[in-house]
Amino acid sequence: MIRAIIFDFDGVIHDTFDFHRMKLKQFTGHEISKESYRDIHDGNFYEHEDNVFINTDWDGYVKFIHPEQSALKIKDEIRQVLIELSKKYELFIISSGCAKNISDYLGNNGISKIFTEVLGFENHKSKVDKFKVLFDKYGLCHDNCVFITDTLGDILEANKVGVETVAVDFGFHSKERLEKGRPYKIISCFNEIIPVIDSNF
Repeated sequence: MIRAIIFDFDGVIHDTFDFHRMKLKQFTGHEISKESYRDIHDGNFYEHEDNVFINTDWDGYVKFIHPEQSALKIKDEIRQVLIELSKKYELFIISSGCAKNISDYLGNNGISKIFTEVLGFENHKSKVDKFKVLFDKYGLCHDNCVFITDTLGDILEANKVGVETVAVDFGFHSKERLEKGRPYKIISCFNEIIPVIDSNF
């Protein structure tokens, strides 16, 4: 029985692919192609050997993007689905991004109260470790939660702790790339999350 739904943020709740790629260019001076940016999300973003941003001052970067990221407007249909899900499940976010920026985004969009906790890179750079934090803190385990994500790297990290994933192919990675991680399901529209979880878990 599913108790909790854990969301990735970037590419799932909000499409930040071009936002981060261009902001990283402005902050670091490094510009990479869209395909290269997708490639460095095939594994843990902070550990990928081809990540030209590996030595970035992340504390400085999140302050640099905070005003614009926190002011982004969520799509109304995504907001409504999240509210509906929160009536039946505990909602969490684990992200490679900054928990404060994401929390401020949620607050500015009027949905901060529907999430129990947001974990970002300040907590751990590994999502494996962030899953374990949620397990220990909230009495969760691999078979009573599901992870919603948009990258192969995230699926692989969820696999390491036995958490089933529902992957979305409208984010950073295509369906073909997501399939390599063998997620439980791949969906193409955010509002598919409700029927998939209600009928399959």
